[in-house]
Amino acid sequence: MRFRACIFLLFLVVGAASGRPVKKKVSEKSFVLLAFKKADSYMAVNQYDSAQVWLNKIYAEVSYNKPSFFSYFLASRQAEVYYYNNLHQLGLQEAIKMERMGKMFKDSLLIADACNFIGLFYINSKHVKEAVGYFKEGLRFASQPPYKKNFTELSKPHHLLGNLSEAYLKLNIVDSAIYFANKSLVSAKEIKSGRGQATAALNLASAWLLLGNINRAHTFYSKAKNFAIKSGDFDVELNCYSGMADCSMSISNKTEAINFLKSGFSLLEKFPHLNDFYATNFLETAMKVYRAYGNNLLLIKTLELKTKIQAATYKRNNIQIQSILAANLENEKRILNLELAEVNSKNSLANIRLYILLLILLLFIIGFIAYRSNALQRLRVANLRSNISQDLHDEVGATLSGITLYSYITKQQIRNSEHTNVDISLDIIKDNATEMATKLNDIVWAVSPTHDNLFAFIQRLKDFALQIAATKNISVDFLADSSLETLKLPMQERKNIYLISKEAINNAVKYSVACKLTISVEKVQKQVRICIADDGKGFDINNVVKGNGLINMASRAKEIKAILEINSSPNGGTSICLCCKIP
Repeated sequence: MRFRACIFLLFLVVGAASGRPVKKKVSEKSFVLLAFKKADSYMAVNQYDSAQVWLNKIYAEVSYNKPSFFSYFLASRQAEVYYYNNLHQLGLQEAIKMERMGKMFKDSLLIADACNFIGLFYINSKHVKEAVGYFKEGLRFASQPPYKKNFTELSKPHHLLGNLSEAYLKLNIVDSAIYFANKSLVSAKEIKSGRGQATAALNLASAWLLLGNINRAHTFYSKAKNFAIKSGDFDVELNCYSGMADCSMSISNKTEAINFLKSGFSLLEKFPHLNDFYATNFLETAMKVYRAYGNNLLLIKTLELKTKIQAATYKRNNIQIQSILAANLENEKRILNLELAEVNSKNSLANIRLYILLLILLLFIIGFIAYRSNALQRLRVANLRSNISQDLHDEVGATLSGITLYSYITKQQIRNSEHTNVDISLDIIKDNATEMATKLNDIVWAVSPTHDNLFAFIQRLKDFALQIAATKNISVDFLADSSLETLKLPMQERKNIYLISKEAINNAVKYSVACKLTISVEKVQKQVRICIADDGKGFDINNVVKGNGLINMASRAKEIKAILEINSSPNGGTSICLCCKIP
């Protein structure tokens, strides 16, 4: 999505926006044109903080208070900066401002352009149905080029049709998605838009893949790839390779799937600064393919590359967002100063405007603080998702590999009529599958928001302890402070506390040779304290060789900044206590 105003327009609107005649000094006009050119060049390479600097220079040169064609195109660029930095609420405000100006000018092309922007911000804010309405509204006003002299690069019919197709895909209304994608393809072909044809074919491929028609999906992925190569849109080409690999995997063509991934990795290596969203989608597909074929080495390398890209994206976006928001605040201050200058030359009624502007500035600062807090929260959620993904990889990956290995062994044993060995192998597969289901169940339980209270945690821990202790005829005393039941535990703390407690109970049942297991959960000042003690044989705490279980317990305690105490002596039983601060 790139929206550019032509040079002729800029010569016209700079004079209108500033309130001065069109015949400006050549030096002033040249500076504004240079600023737009610089901003456009930085946006083309995803350096939106640098683009914002040049937009700020334009704000400083001309007034932004009086609506004009210049105001519209300046707002469209500002909206584009917000769009690519995921500042969708701020971008939506700019897009709505664009719609008002388009209707004020009674210009159908501007209205269509603004509707497309609004639809894009809605679809990225998870309001897909609202987005559909705006895309359809935009189609009522859109028309194919050629346009008037002062409109060259605005939203065209194929943009709106393609975005409408994508919206229907998100709503899982596949027949409508195919219909509008086909119309987008025809519309883009009429004006020879290579990227438009590529993205339309890509939408068609995604729709047919969703319907399970692999052949048609592969055909459109191939078409989209050819369009993208011809137009130089390598981010779309990368997405095509992942789609074709997905198709090949669906028909069990391992060689073809791997080769498509190789082509994608070569492209990613050649153009390392491709769109982060497309790159991440490609890597996720590659991980799915490598996982399906048991290629753990390439899976790990792909996961590492994905993590590296995400970390760089988070860092870059955080820096750009801070710069853009700070610049936006500066622009608001500049507008306020202009208004204050006008107030000084007017009557007392202007003082009311001053108070209103001060209130707007205060609200903006509050909004900025709230948004910043929300952005940090999103980063925390992203990190948490990454941790959950790592847990799934660590906890389930090895078990799945074991199942895959024993499935292959069992197949060979069946061919060799080794019936006894087949039974043994099937038992191992069953045990591994049961273990994997238990681990997945624990992870799903830990991240569910319905289990964010200590009551749910206590009940699950008690059920687990009673169930596992019964296998060794160990009695269980479970002591819990009733005042804890209403306390909330964040997802990260809940998950790690439960897995530490579960590991401690497992160890007690397996190795302690105990008759009785005592579990207590209590509140001590602003901490929750969990103790798991047995009357078993114990061990020498100073000479014990730490296995993975104890190491994992210590690592999880450190992750949530909890204190883990392990006390034991020969024939004196073992107690494990965990103290965690209640947020």
